[in-house]
Amino acid sequence: MANYGMEEPRKRNVRAEMNITPMVDIVFTLLIIFMVAAPLIEQGVDLDLPQTETVPIESPKDKFIVRVFSGKKETDNQIFIDKTEVPIKDLEVKLKTNALLQEKKEIYLHASRDLSYGYIVRIMAIMKKAGVNNINLVTEPLEKE
Repeated sequence: MANYGMEEPRKRNVRAEMNITPMVDIVFTLLIIFMVAAPLIEQGVDLDLPQTETVPIESPKDKFIVRVFSGKKETDNQIFIDKTEVPIKDLEVKLKTNALLQEKKEIYLHASRDLSYGYIVRIMAIMKKAGVNNINLVTEPLEKE
């Protein structure tokens, strides 16, 4: 076959590659945003703690915390271990089966000031029965006048 002045078409080698650099930049940017924002997104429930003159304790991040909220009646009181509500009849079993608590044997008890003394003593008796050696009652510092 004669090639009369025309060049033979060249075969192109086409490689389809995806440039992932912008995607990696976006992922790292999101990672930094979430790392900065995570400490600010701490959720909690307002608790009206009694106020006393005490020495502040260190951060309760690694502490075993039980929170008790008062209801309209004593049967409406709520007990929370972390963010899970626990009925008072199941409290002893939950405390006995918690590995962190059985290792540390220490509880920080946040109790609303509206609760009766008898109810708090009942909760503390259940904690002692579950094998807790050290119960710390958490309060708010007194407001300076």
